[in-house]
Amino acid sequence: MSNRTIHTVETGQVENSPLRGELCAHFFVEIAEQIQRAAMDKCYVLLIRFDLDRFRKLNEQSGYLEGDRVLALLRTRIASLLGKDDKSHHLGADEFALSLSVNNRDEIETRVSTIYAALREPFDISRGHFQPRISIGAALYPDDCSDVESLMLAAESAQRHAKTRGGAQLSYYSNKYHELARYRARLEKDLHGILTRDELFLVYQPKVDASTGIIKGFEALLRWQHPERGLISPVDFIPVMEENRMIIEVGDWVFSEVCQALGRWKKLELPIIPVAVNVSMHQFKQEGFVERLAVILQQHDINPELIEIEITESCLMDDGQENIGILEQLKAMGMSISIDDFGTGYSSLSYLKRFPIDTLKIDRSFITNVHNRRESDNAGIVTAIMALSHSLRLDVVAEGVETAQELAFLHALGCRTIQGFLFSKPLQEFAVVELLESSFTMAETLVKVRQELQAR
Repeated sequence: MSNRTIHTVETGQVENSPLRGELCAHFFVEIAEQIQRAAMDKCYVLLIRFDLDRFRKLNEQSGYLEGDRVLALLRTRIASLLGKDDKSHHLGADEFALSLSVNNRDEIETRVSTIYAALREPFDISRGHFQPRISIGAALYPDDCSDVESLMLAAESAQRHAKTRGGAQLSYYSNKYHELARYRARLEKDLHGILTRDELFLVYQPKVDASTGIIKGFEALLRWQHPERGLISPVDFIPVMEENRMIIEVGDWVFSEVCQALGRWKKLELPIIPVAVNVSMHQFKQEGFVERLAVILQQHDINPELIEIEITESCLMDDGQENIGILEQLKAMGMSISIDDFGTGYSSLSYLKRFPIDTLKIDRSFITNVHNRRESDNAGIVTAIMALSHSLRLDVVAEGVETAQELAFLHALGCRTIQGFLFSKPLQEFAVVELLESSFTMAETLVKVRQELQAR
């Protein structure tokens, strides 16, 4: 059976079913019947929607026959999880929906967790093990919705929310997701053709030596000045760019803008220090990525040693062996590599040791109040990351440092580079030029921080 065929799985029984829009009409009827029974019996219908993240890549790398095998194994696994009153439908490609009859709320979390854990178990395929990454959304009748269509939309909304958080997530429906979906749809519409308009711009946040206050580099950060909505948070618009793959084109634009800025600073005979550029997973995986960067560097006559590539931990760990080759090409050109948001993913230490990386950036979520005893977990994580970096001889940058106490804690652990509002917010290019013209240090701020600590 091709993985483009639609199937219905019902307590172990598989049959073909026609599709109406996204869901088959037969599925609507079955859920409607479940809802009617639930209303009479005063119980619940739990609707779960899920798909396999990056299933297309499995098809491309291993072929559709291997993809079909995974789907067949998945359908068998799903059937083993169903009760006599439960239904499960294959909506198409790698998308599935389950409608479960639930007697009381106490069952809900247990059932969802059990299903989620089972779906994430690896499959044996011809090339070895396939580890599925599942994005799952769940909605409940009658708590969340009162009819079939709204229940389906709610589960879809929850699933979409799971994907926007990076995939491989479980998300329960919340009313706020509908508003969020509408907002994201408006942003996606407004992003269309944005590179033809003068709305995107870059700001640069200094990375500062914790001992001397000398600026060691900048991180280039993307901003969007909407003509009607004002400044849009990157937390809002970058996931939309990721989802529709616009981030590839915009990412190349960012790289070009950074090179142009470095060229302008060079002409002004300013001290030239490295600039870090964030690279998305889609951009990193795009064929010809390294070659495109090389062309841009050559166009603007920029030394690759002035560029640092920042890529997230989760991106690097996906297809780790393949990524080593890409990183080695970037390193061979002269660029340095840092792992962004370190500590938020699931790094394999064996891969981490083999990656040709220079720097770990500790995620800001671990830095906030790290000195506070009530945040002992964060302190333990940061201490472990520092020990790991020392053993692997990697530099460390602490992101999101905002207080003198956080700085003191990090400095005591041997963290030499700090980034955060304690020293400077992200600066527009004119402010960077003024800073580089004056001293390119944050020594005065560092003195004030030390005085504050002594006064305590």
